Amino acid sequence: MKRIVFFSGDITRGGGTERVGILIANALADCKEYEVSVVSLTHGAPQPAFFLSPSIRREALSDHWVTPGPGYLPLIFRLKKYIKQQKADLIIDIDGVLDILSLPVKWMTGVRVISWEHFNYHYFDQVGSGYRNVIRRLAARYADAIVVLTERDRGFYLEHLKIRHEIRVIHNPADYLEPDQSGSIHMSEKKELLSVGGLVDAKGFVRVPRIARVLKERYPSLNFVWRIAGEGEQRAEIEGQIRECGVQDQVKLLGRIADVSPLYDQADLYVMTSKREGLPMVLLEAKQYGLPIVSYDILTGPSEVIDDGVNGRLIPETGDEQKDAAAMADAIGRLLTDEALYDSFAQHARDHIEDFLLEPIVEQWKELLELVLSGKLDIDTAAETCGITPEEFQEKLAKAKKQNR
Repeated sequence: MKRIVFFSGDITRGGGTERVGILIANALADCKEYEVSVVSLTHGAPQPAFFLSPSIRREALSDHWVTPGPGYLPLIFRLKKYIKQQKADLIIDIDGVLDILSLPVKWMTGVRVISWEHFNYHYFDQVGSGYRNVIRRLAARYADAIVVLTERDRGFYLEHLKIRHEIRVIHNPADYLEPDQSGSIHMSEKKELLSVGGLVDAKGFVRVPRIARVLKERYPSLNFVWRIAGEGEQRAEIEGQIRECGVQDQVKLLGRIADVSPLYDQADLYVMTSKREGLPMVLLEAKQYGLPIVSYDILTGPSEVIDDGVNGRLIPETGDEQKDAAAMADAIGRLLTDEALYDSFAQHARDHIEDFLLEPIVEQWKELLELVLSGKLDIDTAAETCGITPEEFQEKLAKAKKQNR
């Protein structure tokens, strides 16, 4: 039996990264070939926000959060001790930043490491997170494989880094939700817009009041409410914007909601205002519920889920907040006031849902695990990944091994 350790910052958090990490861990734990455990830097809550199989052991390296830096040094040795105790064969880092801990442990113990990146390559450029770029270079050289969420992101990695191993695209799954598909999606008299996520800068919810004001002004006969499920540091700022824009009756902050299924059931349209994402779980959830989606066309994520003009709208960003708000409001308004257009989008909302089903995604993970654990490198695949011939790749591999002796 192969022992797999999922490594998380905090597996008890209720974010999309933790949700999908637990989904894959649970699925692998159901397979006879694997013994699965989860270790976190720390636990912020007594229990995970999502169901974790009772067969999966869960531990934390620290009783408090540790900021990246010198404080990580003791955690490296705690992780090393944990890996040796578990006799682990492989670590899956559920965030590329954790490679800074797992790669030294690999050098000390021989455990294999898969870096699973949930953020797009350029996600942190806007916030100046240089240490992540350093860690990515280390992972490109020393990890046994990198998993990214989109083809576009895979292209960024190949463009900016010298990848010396497998880099694969494995999507997040969407079918962990079980919506009621007995009836067709149709608009209610009062149109319900839904957004889900933390009230933080990356999610762009500070844009919502301005968009809602334009929507209210340009479509005065449109009776709508825009519900936002989530909590975070920007709540007070968003509340102020709601009052300033005069949309208290239209925009509702619901706070943290444990079960968002009823919200998707009630919604007519999903709207994403994010500034940056990887492959957003919320878009996959909306797709699973058959909802048309309107989203800003940010670098990665929406374009992998939305077929513009078929099941949703992708709104280009110009950098001009007023113009962007107006474009988003117009896309929403036209869709919600044109029943034929809405019905057409709804009929195609679940197009290509098979690309995001759990069972084939787990099989992709198992295939990668077997490749990494066997120590056998698929030369043809790896050479294609690097854009060279198999013979050239073998020469580079032999040279790299010689240098690392």
